[in-house]
Amino acid sequence: MRVTGFETFPIAVPPPHLGGRHWLALRLDTDAGVSGYGEMMLLSYAFRWPVACAMVEDLAEQALIGHDPFDAEALFDRVYGRAGYSHVPDLTKLSILSAFDMACWDIVGKALGQPLHRLLGGRLRERLRTYTYLYPTAGETVAAGTRALWLEGEAAARRAREYVDLGFTAVKIDPFSLQLSEDQTLGQLVPLEFTPSALGNAERVIGAIREEIGGAADILIGTHGQMTPAAAIRFARSVERHDPLWFEEPVPPENAAALAAVARATRIPIATGERLTSKHEFARLLAHEAAAVLNIDLGTVGGILEAKKIAAMAEAHYVQIAPHVYGGPLIAAASIQLSLCSPNFLILEGVERFGGLYDELADPPFSWSEGFLYPSERPGLGHGLREDVARSLRPQTPGPSLVRGY
Repeated sequence: MRVTGFETFPIAVPPPHLGGRHWLALRLDTDAGVSGYGEMMLLSYAFRWPVACAMVEDLAEQALIGHDPFDAEALFDRVYGRAGYSHVPDLTKLSILSAFDMACWDIVGKALGQPLHRLLGGRLRERLRTYTYLYPTAGETVAAGTRALWLEGEAAARRAREYVDLGFTAVKIDPFSLQLSEDQTLGQLVPLEFTPSALGNAERVIGAIREEIGGAADILIGTHGQMTPAAAIRFARSVERHDPLWFEEPVPPENAAALAAVARATRIPIATGERLTSKHEFARLLAHEAAAVLNIDLGTVGGILEAKKIAAMAEAHYVQIAPHVYGGPLIAAASIQLSLCSPNFLILEGVERFGGLYDELADPPFSWSEGFLYPSERPGLGHGLREDVARSLRPQTPGPSLVRGY
């Protein structure tokens, strides 16, 4: 079997932009008549979607045409290092490779008539526990709505209660918000020391959520890598009494030693990894004992095979995985397959209940009930792409830089 062609599907996500402003999916076709879907993560990209599409298509022509989808290791080698001077965890290259690898595994599963978890070790659980960020109600965009929601204790607590009443057993919030204001930073650049008022407000927000939901659900704190180690330790100690499940990305992701310093200084488990690529960057985290939970993003790390290797390395260190899902339905589908067969799986990120556009694009729609995802039994990724819907959502303008598209 050989890959004979491909098509890219850039998707403009309508307001409120849950899962990002743009998604980029891929279909691979083969001479056996079997096709497969993949998706790359765009959240950390500095390039607008036309450039991202051009890079995907250029690399696909070089690496995929004539490739046997069963040769996953050969594809990784070809893209990651065959040029002889590119053995480095590059975000752009490995995000594209993630989509390629995902689509090839989808083809392999369909050719064999098996869902991917059956080919990666077999199913260990019948359903997957999920969490969601606190998102604003309908009518507000994520960028505008989350800032007000995440910084206001009463509103955050009320929204957390609504999710718990739906069946969620874990909710996440950034009590500083991704878009920082002058009163929080006083002119500092990341990594920074938040002002006393910002720190105090963040602690009150977490406290208000805990008071409202009690022990009915876990609280996950995500802070998007904005603090110095000293600031992160200071904040962690202020919220330890609220018993968060984890403290995610307290410092920027490039410095494992700095993250390890935070991990040693707090009782809250540290989570990180959504902006890292390849087994090599995750191996550095494990060597520094910098995290208790790895937020692997299957649209970033280099694909399903690379993610499985990372999960296995983490398992040997008693470190758990909680795949990061903030993109389209194919990243979610691949994350489901990895989670089903990984012994050290903890919880899966969800974009609420994967309704709305996820239901419209995914074939079949996702099945969520009472805080858990129930996997499809279909072969491959378990979910395809409704191409008619994807084509109807093709962006009409280049749009803003995707790095600001949260």
